[in-house]
Amino acid sequence: MEIIFLFGMVIGFLLIGVPIAISLGLSSIIFQLMFSEASLASMGQMMFQAMYAHYTLLAIPFFILASSFMSTGGVARRIIRFSIALVGHLRGGLAIAGVLACMMFAALSGSSPATVVAIGSIVIVGMHQVGYDKDFAAGIIAVAGTLGILIPPSIVMVVYASATDVSVGRMFLAGVIPGLLAGTMLMVGIYVVARIKNLPKGEWKGWGEVAESMLDAAFGLFLMVIILGGIYGGIFTPTEAAAVASVYAFIVAVFIYRDMGPLKNRPWIAPEKVSTAQLGLRMWTFSFFAFVSYYTLAKLIGIETWIALTLALGFSVMAFTLGWIFRHRPNLSGQAVLVYMLILGVLPAALILMVSFTSSWNAVEAMFVSSHPERGLAATAGQFAVYWLWPVFYTGFVLGGFVLMATLFIFSLRAASNRLIEVNGGYAETVIDGGKSLLRGVGEIVIYALPTLVNRDTKNTLFEAGKLTVTLMFIIANALLLAHVLTEEQIPQQIATAMLSVGFGAIMFLVIVNIILLIGGQFMEPSGLIVIVAPLVFPIAIELGIDPIHLGIIMVVNMEIGMITPPVGLNLFVTSGVAKMPMMRVVRAALPWLGILFVFLIMVTYIPFISTVLPNAMMGPEIILK
Repeated sequence: MEIIFLFGMVIGFLLIGVPIAISLGLSSIIFQLMFSEASLASMGQMMFQAMYAHYTLLAIPFFILASSFMSTGGVARRIIRFSIALVGHLRGGLAIAGVLACMMFAALSGSSPATVVAIGSIVIVGMHQVGYDKDFAAGIIAVAGTLGILIPPSIVMVVYASATDVSVGRMFLAGVIPGLLAGTMLMVGIYVVARIKNLPKGEWKGWGEVAESMLDAAFGLFLMVIILGGIYGGIFTPTEAAAVASVYAFIVAVFIYRDMGPLKNRPWIAPEKVSTAQLGLRMWTFSFFAFVSYYTLAKLIGIETWIALTLALGFSVMAFTLGWIFRHRPNLSGQAVLVYMLILGVLPAALILMVSFTSSWNAVEAMFVSSHPERGLAATAGQFAVYWLWPVFYTGFVLGGFVLMATLFIFSLRAASNRLIEVNGGYAETVIDGGKSLLRGVGEIVIYALPTLVNRDTKNTLFEAGKLTVTLMFIIANALLLAHVLTEEQIPQQIATAMLSVGFGAIMFLVIVNIILLIGGQFMEPSGLIVIVAPLVFPIAIELGIDPIHLGIIMVVNMEIGMITPPVGLNLFVTSGVAKMPMMRVVRAALPWLGILFVFLIMVTYIPFISTVLPNAMMGPEIILK
């Protein structure tokens, strides 16, 4: 009876328009004062201890700050250009590019509203200008923006991990395949509709434009490498990764892209020198990155320092060599370019093949065979196969990365050399002008480093990120207070006992969880709802043998749907503001694509493999201590 009274207060406060955070906190305080011996002083201490115990929540302010700099710093515009270069030539290509851009920006921001604002403010207008219906454009962006909380890094995943004490790293890994699958399903749906309705398609601009646009967006996209690579490479924790990401996002937005701050509208190359200096600047820049990349690779596989320096210097000089070749041989055949790609990309990565594969094999054999000689290899074949495949995957990943980097180098150098040829510029001239541009740019960074910290753009971005952080953390703090009350009253244990006594299995339990979350998601902010519901359903899921990571992804997908369902769907309000449309019109526009997300929810709910295969393969099976 008391619990009915508690939830009745929460719902009643929400119905009369009380903010969510105050509804949760005030209901918890009134309940504690009426039905327990707690005092107001203990309420304050309880709220503090609830936040203090969840240290992983420290990642949230940093992810919000990184998202703010990325949204302000023009990264979205570059990602959209890259997406259009990849898929814009397909029927309905601009709409598909919008979804692809949302997927990539989601991997940088961790926030659905930020994704909708950053991508939607550009794509919706662009789609309307080339002949798409405005409702069609708004509906797609509203739904695709929800991928911001599914594709890692995700603020909602951090909240779930904090509420249930599961690994943030596992949650991030678990979101990769579902995120890619959801985005692919949306893009396929758009393509089918585009074929039926004969929607516009763009022009294929060639692989040169793909390389140019990817190079333009590379510094922004590298943020996902820093976050995920740093976490799974053992360099830093998820919280530290968020802090590093916020600093990197600031540097990229202010000093590299120069879309905000005192260096705004001050390009790296003077306008009158663009044609002659671009090739030189790229040669100098690529030379530096090649030196750092190949030296780091050589040291990682244990090569002596002087050999590593020699190899790195050799690949560094190759940037200038390729620039000279492209300047003096503009009609170089595709086969010759392929040879250069192999030299730059495949050979260096192949150096790690033997070392990485051999060391990983030895480690796996020691772990699964040598430690149990009486059982032999066959007894552990399943586990052995998973870990044996990891070195193959790792080597392929590095190999692909270096081939991709070499491809970008070569295509961008060739494009810049063609521009140099058009103005009849010389090789020595471009080397000198490019070097001058690089020195000028670095000098400006040094001069404006301190003024940037107090610039109006920086202060505004920090202020907006701070407002969002305070709002979100206040909701979470009050939700944690309610969760503490529920735990103290042993509500999760009572629900678990009741469900198990009537014979509910895992399938029926997941149906009930989905219904609760779908209804709750219509009225509550995702982070607050997860903080309340997760501690309730988590013990029951463990009793029924449901993987906690799988449960987390199910909850996140439900939160996706909740963000585009009225009356409190946050993405609906954001899309309405961005597209300058009434909210109910956005709701109707999003409904057809919402059906795809419901199908996706069913798949994620009853095919655990989608969520668990990647974290289990990379981090081993989940160990649950009851």
